[in-house]
Amino acid sequence: MIKKILLGFVSFLILLLIVSALLPAQYHVERSITVNAAPNKVYPLLQNFAEWDKWSVWASLDPNQKVSVTGEPGKPGHKQEWNGPINGKGSMTIDSAESNVFVKMNLVFEEPQPMVATSKFELKPDGTKTIVIWHNEGNLDYPIGRIFGLFLDSMLGKDFETCLAKLKEVAEK
Repeated sequence: MIKKILLGFVSFLILLLIVSALLPAQYHVERSITVNAAPNKVYPLLQNFAEWDKWSVWASLDPNQKVSVTGEPGKPGHKQEWNGPINGKGSMTIDSAESNVFVKMNLVFEEPQPMVATSKFELKPDGTKTIVIWHNEGNLDYPIGRIFGLFLDSMLGKDFETCLAKLKEVAEK
């Protein structure tokens, strides 16, 4: 009986490793929204991490987290670091930006699960409106990260949609 249980467990692990090897090693999550405001009304909310509390879902999920913001907003090196019981520990740093066009940042998650990702906001004028496109991508560790990757779009996507709706609300005021 113990041999059958052990054989079943080993078979399951082998199957898990094989399936993981066939899954993508990278992920990409993207959401967008149209904001009834010009890019110069939206961009300041994205390029300055001190403004993120106004629209980010993660700030309200972990109100006890410690947050620090350093560097010049909208410039490479502008950085936000956080450490909290719910959101864990990590940082995001602007890598590059063009005023009213895009902000690209590097994300480093230290806890609870180490991970590195890239996030980018693109602003596309559409008459008197702005289309905001939020991209997030990164590599997935083998084997568990690749299995987790199957759920990232739905998990992150919901948060992106909530954040973008709040960003729209704040920018349109």
